Amino acid sequence: MKRIFAILLVFVAFLAKAQTPGENFDVTHYEIHINNIDFTGHTIQGETTVTLTALSSTNVINLELKSLTVSVVTATGASVSNFVQNGDVLTINLSSALAANASASFTITYGGNTFNESWGGVMWTNGYVCNMGVGFESIPHNLGKCWFPCVDNFTDKATYYLCVVVPNDKKAICGGNFINTYDNGDGTTTWHWEIPQEVATYHVSFAVGDYVEWTDTYNGIERDIPITVYVKPSQINNVPGTFVHVKDIASFYENCFGPYPFNRIGYVVTSVGCMEHVDNIGITSGIVTGNTSQEEYVAHEMSHMWFGNKVTCSTAEDMWLNEGFAQFCGVFYRSAVYGEDDFQQAMSTKINTITSWCKSENNWIPLNNIPQTMTYDGSAVYNRGAVVVNTLMNYLGRDTFLAALRSYLNAYNYSAASSEALRDALTAATGIDMSGFFDTYVFTAGMPHYGVDILNVTPNGNQYDVTVRMTYQHIGPEHVGLNNRVEVTFVDNAGELQTVLINWDGAEANWTFPLDINPIAAFADYYNHFLDAKFDKNLMATTTQNWSVNQQLALTVNSVADSVMLRAEDHYVAPDNDPNIPALTLSTKHFWNVFRHDFGDADVTGKFTYSNNASMDGDIIHTENDSAVLLYRANIHDVWHSIPYTQQGNWKIGYFIVSDLPSGQYTVGAIDKTQLGTGELSEVVDFFTVTPNPASDRIKINTTIEDGKILIVNNLGQTIGSFSVKGKEMTIPVSDYKSGVYFVYLMDGKKKFISVEKLIKN
Repeated sequence: MKRIFAILLVFVAFLAKAQTPGENFDVTHYEIHINNIDFTGHTIQGETTVTLTALSSTNVINLELKSLTVSVVTATGASVSNFVQNGDVLTINLSSALAANASASFTITYGGNTFNESWGGVMWTNGYVCNMGVGFESIPHNLGKCWFPCVDNFTDKATYYLCVVVPNDKKAICGGNFINTYDNGDGTTTWHWEIPQEVATYHVSFAVGDYVEWTDTYNGIERDIPITVYVKPSQINNVPGTFVHVKDIASFYENCFGPYPFNRIGYVVTSVGCMEHVDNIGITSGIVTGNTSQEEYVAHEMSHMWFGNKVTCSTAEDMWLNEGFAQFCGVFYRSAVYGEDDFQQAMSTKINTITSWCKSENNWIPLNNIPQTMTYDGSAVYNRGAVVVNTLMNYLGRDTFLAALRSYLNAYNYSAASSEALRDALTAATGIDMSGFFDTYVFTAGMPHYGVDILNVTPNGNQYDVTVRMTYQHIGPEHVGLNNRVEVTFVDNAGELQTVLINWDGAEANWTFPLDINPIAAFADYYNHFLDAKFDKNLMATTTQNWSVNQQLALTVNSVADSVMLRAEDHYVAPDNDPNIPALTLSTKHFWNVFRHDFGDADVTGKFTYSNNASMDGDIIHTENDSAVLLYRANIHDVWHSIPYTQQGNWKIGYFIVSDLPSGQYTVGAIDKTQLGTGELSEVVDFFTVTPNPASDRIKINTTIEDGKILIVNNLGQTIGSFSVKGKEMTIPVSDYKSGVYFVYLMDGKKKFISVEKLIKN
């Protein structure tokens, strides 16, 4: 009988251990007392009362407590049989079951050396101590458990009352409303704080030290909100300059996301870093500079009061809902403080950085399913999350986006949400099915690529009916986007721009719509509002200059009479329509699109860099037998072919220089010299002559073929003449052409490129 009873006890203990903390109850309130802080031994002594409601009948209450040792557990509304600590889990066994929906309070006395890691836990530094609610090394990351017993996850939220006893020469700063201080008469003071909102355990904080307080008041849209900044005495004079825009930031966020959701706008200096504790944001000393050089952190952390604190990601794998939105806000606020152009420039830089990061196969991971080893990764979560949020804003339109976000924040008020919850909330608020967007940008690894080509332009009264082809490709896993939406911008000969928002499903679609301008070119995402698989920049050059676009492309404006409009795009997808030139392999990773429009005379040179580096052209350049070449086409109706250039470097790395750079698309190819039988490409491209050159009235073409086509293309990449080859010699009038540079292309009867000649028209 004793043996059976012993086995039963082991079985019950096993069941208790297997229960996840908080699995069978909901904590509603914590009353935390830190009664002693030893700055020498780095220990604390505390007592916390945990009030909870049972979700189902239970004999066991499991809480989390890390490093600290429990000495006593008592209860009100329940009877404690015993308690056991096993690692980070405190198991409280009850003498009789706590019924479903019944409430009880458990008071736990504990103490000892606190846990910390390089960033996270309870941090001690030169007479200062604070907690950081998460750790970068610990998995799971939540570290509320480092200083009080709790259910330490993202979803079990509660209210808090905090009492911290400190020496009289120090202050104890916590989250929430300041209640009062009490002089204990023994050289110590008790500081009382209260958080009336329900928040997660990792958002609760204390910071103790010789702090000096700087205060102000922000007149919010619903109430006056105190501003408190606690710093070291040597920093106090730097606070006004550092926080000069704090009210402007708060006002912008309130207008965007709704009323400030907590009690005060509070910051406190910590020893290690920034952390979005409720009302008591941790910031490093390096932020308090006396100027606005680190203002992004002030803005980023404040925005967490909405994104992370008011609505919290339900799991660490969805951390972009916290950090991606905050990183976006850390740039978005600039539109109000420094102007819209400043914001757009800063965000465009961030988008180009993440586009370059995301093109690597090593970085093809979904945004919503981040491994916990990467929860706080700057590129994968923070900055990629930020550019996806910015994409979402431009996908919906700013006003619709902000209204939908306010609806989402209210729907999950002081609760937790998943990516799916955000998707559904935005769908409900806008009436737009957001499944396509989330499938493309959140649930699928990699990123989309959007292409646009003008197929036809027809005058229609004072407007022009334009037909375009839109294409979708995906970098990463196989995925075809639905409800694709992207801005397309058109430009005319006068440099006027017009932008439309185009929607389509699937890999390809044609659209026809009226424009007020006669377009000569079209660009997907001209203003770089979306995360898509291309790196792009725009320049209106009025002086000579060197323009570095990215690692692989640079343009030089050698001379300019008036101005020259330039746009450079590095597309991270394979170029289509392989010309099937013998022994030639096109890049499988990227191609460039360069648009140039001169206002007056200009001279522009292009420098295209190649490398056998894996991130550049290592897909086609493997050995010294792979001779790098530059190929060109004026537009999608053209075929890839050689273009005059000079080359510097070797087979591993080098660059091509193209003088008098024409508009069009460029890509790197590799000639396999072992297949070609020679290292000279000219043997496969020298098939015809154009005379006279320069020409005034007409040109004579001699070819080696009798069936094919001649195309004449201007320096904008526009085909202005198309002629069927009739015999091996033909004459073409050019008297109506404007003076300038043209290119004459020869194709065979199967529209396969054969050769090109540059033509100067007098």
